[in-house]
Amino acid sequence: MKNLMQLAFLMTNDEPGRYNEEFKKKLRSVGIRAMRELAELLELKEFDVNFNPAGIACSGDLRLIGMWENGNGIYVMMNKDFPDRPFGGVLYRTVRHMKDWTGGGNNYFEFALLGSPCELKKRVMRLRG
Repeated sequence: MKNLMQLAFLMTNDEPGRYNEEFKKKLRSVGIRAMRELAELLELKEFDVNFNPAGIACSGDLRLIGMWENGNGIYVMMNKDFPDRPFGGVLYRTVRHMKDWTGGGNNYFEFALLGSPCELKKRVMRLRG
Protein backbone atom coordinates (compact mmCIF):
# COMPACT_ATOMS: atom_id res chain seq x y z
CA MET A 1 0.00 0.00 0.00
CA LYS A 2 3.01 2.21 -0.58
CA ASN A 3 1.25 4.34 -3.19
CA LEU A 4 -1.79 4.99 -0.99
CA MET A 5 0.56 6.24 1.72
CA GLN A 6 2.37 8.46 -0.79
CA LEU A 7 -0.99 9.82 -1.95
CA ALA A 8 -1.98 10.55 1.66
CA PHE A 9 1.24 12.54 2.12
CA LEU A 10 0.78 14.37 -1.18
CA MET A 11 -2.78 15.37 -0.29
CA THR A 12 -2.04 16.41 3.31
CA ASN A 13 1.22 18.31 2.93
CA ASP A 14 1.34 22.09 2.51
CA GLU A 15 2.17 22.01 -1.20
CA PRO A 16 -0.61 23.80 -3.12
CA GLY A 17 -2.53 21.85 -5.74
CA ARG A 18 -3.81 24.81 -7.76
CA TYR A 19 -1.55 26.76 -10.13
CA ASN A 20 1.11 24.09 -9.63
CA GLU A 21 2.01 21.96 -12.67
CA GLU A 22 4.61 19.96 -10.74
CA PHE A 23 2.01 18.94 -8.17
CA LYS A 24 -0.40 17.97 -10.94
CA LYS A 25 2.23 15.67 -12.47
CA LYS A 26 2.87 14.05 -9.07
CA LEU A 27 -0.85 13.65 -8.40
CA ARG A 28 -1.34 11.94 -11.76
CA SER A 29 1.60 9.56 -11.31
CA VAL A 30 1.13 8.63 -7.66
CA GLY A 31 -2.64 8.91 -7.76
CA ILE A 32 -3.21 6.45 -10.59
CA ARG A 33 -1.02 3.85 -8.89
CA ALA A 34 -2.72 4.50 -5.54
CA MET A 35 -6.22 4.15 -6.99
CA ARG A 36 -5.21 0.79 -8.49
CA GLU A 37 -4.01 -0.25 -5.02
CA LEU A 38 -7.32 0.91 -3.58
CA ALA A 39 -9.24 -1.15 -6.16
CA GLU A 40 -7.21 -4.20 -5.12
CA LEU A 41 -7.71 -3.43 -1.41
CA LEU A 42 -11.48 -3.16 -1.93
CA GLU A 43 -11.49 -6.41 -3.93
CA LEU A 44 -13.18 -4.85 -6.94
CA LYS A 45 -13.81 -7.30 -9.79
CA GLU A 46 -13.85 -4.56 -12.43
CA PHE A 47 -12.57 -0.99 -12.20
CA ASP A 48 -11.42 2.06 -14.11
CA VAL A 49 -8.97 4.73 -12.90
CA ASN A 50 -8.85 8.13 -14.52
CA PHE A 51 -7.05 11.43 -14.05
CA ASN A 52 -8.50 14.63 -15.53
CA PRO A 53 -5.80 17.34 -15.44
CA ALA A 54 -8.36 20.15 -15.87
CA GLY A 55 -7.11 23.73 -16.18
CA ILE A 56 -4.28 25.69 -14.60
CA ALA A 57 -6.40 26.75 -11.61
CA CYS A 58 -7.07 23.11 -10.66
CA SER A 59 -4.98 20.32 -9.17
CA GLY A 60 -6.71 17.81 -11.42
CA ASP A 61 -9.36 15.22 -10.57
CA LEU A 62 -8.43 11.67 -9.63
CA ARG A 63 -11.21 9.10 -10.02
CA LEU A 64 -11.84 5.40 -9.40
CA ILE A 65 -15.05 3.63 -10.35
CA GLY A 66 -15.42 -0.10 -9.84
CA MET A 67 -17.77 -2.98 -9.24
CA TRP A 68 -17.89 -5.65 -6.56
CA GLU A 69 -20.67 -7.41 -8.42
CA ASN A 70 -23.37 -6.60 -10.93
CA GLY A 71 -25.38 -3.64 -9.60
CA ASN A 72 -23.06 -2.98 -6.63
CA GLY A 73 -20.03 -0.74 -6.97
CA ILE A 74 -18.14 2.29 -5.71
CA TYR A 75 -17.10 5.70 -7.05
CA VAL A 76 -14.16 7.55 -5.44
CA MET A 77 -13.03 11.05 -6.50
CA MET A 78 -10.60 13.63 -5.13
CA ASN A 79 -8.61 16.74 -5.92
CA LYS A 80 -6.59 19.19 -3.86
CA ASP A 81 -8.30 22.35 -5.06
CA PHE A 82 -9.75 23.25 -1.65
CA PRO A 83 -7.99 21.02 0.93
CA ASP A 84 -9.53 22.77 3.94
CA ARG A 85 -13.16 22.36 2.89
CA PRO A 86 -15.36 21.40 5.82
CA PHE A 87 -16.93 18.24 4.37
CA GLY A 88 -13.72 16.27 3.89
CA GLY A 89 -11.28 15.56 1.12
CA VAL A 90 -12.33 12.38 -0.68
CA LEU A 91 -15.80 11.85 -2.13
CA TYR A 92 -17.13 8.29 -2.32
CA ARG A 93 -20.56 6.84 -3.10
CA THR A 94 -22.27 3.73 -4.41
CA VAL A 95 -22.84 3.10 -8.11
CA ARG A 96 -24.97 0.54 -9.95
CA HIS A 97 -22.80 0.23 -13.07
CA MET A 98 -19.54 1.51 -14.59
CA LYS A 99 -21.24 4.51 -16.25
CA ASP A 100 -23.25 5.58 -13.19
CA TRP A 101 -21.99 9.15 -12.71
CA THR A 102 -24.72 10.16 -10.24
CA GLY A 103 -24.73 7.14 -7.91
CA GLY A 104 -25.93 7.07 -4.33
CA GLY A 105 -25.59 9.72 -1.63
CA ASN A 106 -22.26 11.47 -1.21
CA ASN A 107 -19.92 10.41 1.60
CA TYR A 108 -16.55 11.94 2.48
CA PHE A 109 -13.39 11.07 4.36
CA GLU A 110 -10.28 13.06 5.16
CA PHE A 111 -7.20 12.70 2.93
CA ALA A 112 -5.19 11.34 5.88
CA LEU A 113 -7.30 8.15 5.87
CA LEU A 114 -5.58 7.19 2.60
CA GLY A 115 -2.51 6.44 4.71
CA SER A 116 -4.39 3.88 6.86
CA PRO A 117 -5.46 1.18 4.40
CA CYS A 118 -7.22 -1.05 6.97
CA GLU A 119 -9.32 1.81 8.32
CA LEU A 120 -9.96 3.07 4.81
CA LYS A 121 -11.22 -0.34 3.72
CA LYS A 122 -13.54 -0.57 6.75
CA ARG A 123 -15.01 2.86 6.04
CA VAL A 124 -15.62 2.32 2.33
CA MET A 125 -16.84 -1.28 2.62
CA ARG A 126 -19.78 -0.09 4.74
CA LEU A 127 -21.35 0.96 1.45
CA ARG A 128 -20.99 -2.47 -0.12
CA GLY A 129 -24.08 -3.76 1.66
